[in-house]
Amino acid sequence: MALGTPKMLPHAKFWTERIHRTLLNSKDLLISYGEALEKFESPTKQRIKEILMVIKEDDPDLYLDKANYLLEKLS
Repeated sequence: MALGTPKMLPHAKFWTERIHRTLLNSKDLLISYGEALEKFESPTKQRIKEILMVIKEDDPDLYLDKANYLLEKLS
């Protein structure tokens, strides 16, 4: 197996987006998750950034500010 970001199985991609949308819709979870994100390793942070960007672009009216909050924590 080559080094780098592993490809995600289609059903796993669906569930990672679903879980992140759930987190984004809960103020309490959003804050706790934001604090936890700061401790993640760089490859994990990059994958989460990609997921958040997809969600943010898909429905900016609902997720723009919340996704940006988490993206800030990942910087």
